[in-house]
Amino acid sequence: MTHDPDWTAPKHGHDFRDDDILLVTGWLRSFVLAADMERRLGAVRERLTEARSRIIAGERAELFDSSDLAAWYLFQAEAYAKDRRFWVPEEAMRIVPIMKRLGIEFALLLQIEGIAERAARLMTSERRQPDAGLFEMLVALAYRRAGWTRVDFVPEERGRRRTPDLQVSRPGRSFAVECKRMMPSVYEQKERQRGEDLARPIHALCLELGASVVVEVIYNVELTAVPDEYLIAHVRERIDRRDITPWSDEFAEGQVRPVAWSLTHKVLSKDDVYFGSSRMIELMSGTYLHNAEHSIAARWRPAPERPFYAEAIYQASVVTWFSGSTDAILRKARHFKSTLSQAEEQLPSDRPGVVHVGFENTGGPEVDSARHFRNWLEAKFFEPRDSRLRWVYAHYFAPEATTRPNESWAITESVVPFRIGRHKTQWPLPNQLLLTAAEQMTEGVHWDRFQSQS
Repeated sequence: MTHDPDWTAPKHGHDFRDDDILLVTGWLRSFVLAADMERRLGAVRERLTEARSRIIAGERAELFDSSDLAAWYLFQAEAYAKDRRFWVPEEAMRIVPIMKRLGIEFALLLQIEGIAERAARLMTSERRQPDAGLFEMLVALAYRRAGWTRVDFVPEERGRRRTPDLQVSRPGRSFAVECKRMMPSVYEQKERQRGEDLARPIHALCLELGASVVVEVIYNVELTAVPDEYLIAHVRERIDRRDITPWSDEFAEGQVRPVAWSLTHKVLSKDDVYFGSSRMIELMSGTYLHNAEHSIAARWRPAPERPFYAEAIYQASVVTWFSGSTDAILRKARHFKSTLSQAEEQLPSDRPGVVHVGFENTGGPEVDSARHFRNWLEAKFFEPRDSRLRWVYAHYFAPEATTRPNESWAITESVVPFRIGRHKTQWPLPNQLLLTAAEQMTEGVHWDRFQSQS
């Protein structure tokens, strides 16, 4: 579907509250002493404010402290739900959908035995890694929604070999359930950093020359194989010659073109835009490529009442890149081989078992498709050792830095069940997604839809 970037946000209606989200965040707050919680959230606010000031000055800065991700998640959810002064759109898009689903079905969530103890661990001893606990809550909620009469978190016991995360039962059936949440690979993080390193000299050059350009690159090799001066050399040559001719060689294909100033100035004359956001990149580039990585730098004037929003931009550079290397795609397509073995060790032998594995997909449809194929191979030939593992569910989540009007976050999810071995045990969770309402579900997997639209 073609998207027209020439739109402006309405001037009114920005003071809305999302009470579903605030219901959940208030509940999570209750598991920490009020004074301690305020101290943690205050530290988040101070760090974010300092980081934003450095970013405005053209410096690099980390927005949050990774040792307390739970507080960061809570802070971003509440910032979205009641006060946009401190929200970070590219972070909120990962957090808000989870909190929204838990809030919509909060009454059902509270019917899960042991949910309070699980939430307390998430907010205290597991504050560095809250994603696992949130994923377990979503899975437990899905079983309750699907009509399982009892859904219980299994208390952790030191020295006990097999302890699944959940027990689910209904008359005549029961399952032991283990949940694993997989995060983006270290390779993916290093690749993104390497892309930033290659883009940084371009921003410095454009600032020095007062030039404003959009650079688009498709790398044909792994980014570690790209020489340090490769990209800046191509860009400098084209800026000096005022040449927009694309290039293609063994390392990459690319082009340099002017910033879309007419569109940018037209929108900024009526609206302020969050600095560095997908919307700002869309205005400068004329489009936003969701499956690409982006780096942006600019000279801009903050809006008086919203200092992290730009009301005017004077000079800018945008670098957009894809990693098209087959080796890179396979390295990023992290699958569940070792994770599945670890999960199976947690399952008992006295009842059927099911494993749910959650993936956050950020590498694009090629990576998603390769990961899914490798998961299928692993599941097809996986042989349980001591458990009665019957089904593995792969949950794929693709958060989107949306640029559509009247939409502040979007996420697409797919779920694929894999039968383990030969048996007649029916799958325990048919026709259920974790975040998406039943009436919004469609057939197929999301990367097939993305590939058909490209």
